[in-house]
Amino acid sequence: MGVKVSVKEPAPCEKLLSVTVSQDLIREEYKHFFEAIGKDARIPGFRPGKAPKEVVEAHFKSEAKEKVLEKLIVRSFREVIGEKGIEFLGRPTIREVEFTEDKLTYEALLEVPPAIKLGKYRGLSAQRAKVEVRGEEVDEALQRLRESLAKFVAVENRPAQKGDFLIADYDCRVDGKEAEKRTDDWFELKEDEFLKGFSAQLIGVRPGEEKEVRITFPEKFAKKEWVGKDGVFRVKVKEIKTKELLPLTDELAKETGEFETLQDLRNHFQARIEAEKARRTEAEFESALLEALLKENSFPIPKGVVERRTAGLLETAVQSLLRRGATEEVIRKEIPSIQEKLRPEAEKEVRLSFLLTEIAKQEKLGLSAADFEAKYKEIAATHRQSEEAVRKYYEEHEEAKESVGIQILHEKVIRLIKENAKAGRAS
Repeated sequence: MGVKVSVKEPAPCEKLLSVTVSQDLIREEYKHFFEAIGKDARIPGFRPGKAPKEVVEAHFKSEAKEKVLEKLIVRSFREVIGEKGIEFLGRPTIREVEFTEDKLTYEALLEVPPAIKLGKYRGLSAQRAKVEVRGEEVDEALQRLRESLAKFVAVENRPAQKGDFLIADYDCRVDGKEAEKRTDDWFELKEDEFLKGFSAQLIGVRPGEEKEVRITFPEKFAKKEWVGKDGVFRVKVKEIKTKELLPLTDELAKETGEFETLQDLRNHFQARIEAEKARRTEAEFESALLEALLKENSFPIPKGVVERRTAGLLETAVQSLLRRGATEEVIRKEIPSIQEKLRPEAEKEVRLSFLLTEIAKQEKLGLSAADFEAKYKEIAATHRQSEEAVRKYYEEHEEAKESVGIQILHEKVIRLIKENAKAGRAS
């Protein structure tokens, strides 16, 4: 045999392979290399591919050692992994390499899936909240609809009052310099506002009038350099509008284009709120069961997998911050603390993934073509794409399809856990 290996487990979820490659295999790889390169080798003093074997070997000696070593490690590693039936995660760490023309030795450090001795996963207990819709929740939904359908009517026969909306041009001066200028901006004259006292100074104005408004910028103002300073707004009022809401009658229902009576509309909101509460309740019940599952099943997990998952969550968090306007400089400073906050979540996700996969094996849960078709249909609906396009993508991308397969299996396990759970009723 050309390859010998010994296997140790230096830590949980790790295997250390100590590999020795024989002289025969080394010579074989050198022979293949020189034969392949010698066919077209361009060496001064010889026609292409006609240089003697000894000359070719001397000319390409350095390159040969590098390429042969690379091929020997790949070949021997695949051989020992196949022989030992080792499943590993990520990329191996190759180290302690010693290579001569007579012998090759190296170590390969691998992360491997955890050995899980399953604990309890059937008969778990969790609280499931009772789904109830209060009348005031429906009233609030109707009010939001009225607000969305509101009409703004011009006011011409009186000055502005609280609750009105002004359409105005303005410029703002801070420290005597123009700091901001807007055209056709809308102001709602209200008591509860961020810039305290702004609206009060505009009560009583009429269209065409100009009014100077003075305020002090509050502590939480977005532009920190303005905090605590006085701002002078020169406001030119163009229009005054008042908001008119549709009455709580059948007229409101008909305005939607879907309902004829107010009762039909109320029933619609009742059903929608109930469905959303039921969805949240089910998600909370599922989350509680998975927490109980993790408490019943403890095992070590691979550090590298956790780090990769943390990096994935970090990337998502960074993109979210960028979309919200955070600068790259600020984000760079915050990355270490964000990373630390995300690591427990990553550990939980990794642990749960291994656990659900192990339960799927224990329960002999499999995947069918119908499972994939149902998932493709779900993905298509979520992302508003055609089922054909979704199916084509996953069938052409093996890794993506494998990931979807794992997701389907995990969903099957969660259904099994829920079906066999003890659900207490929370008030």
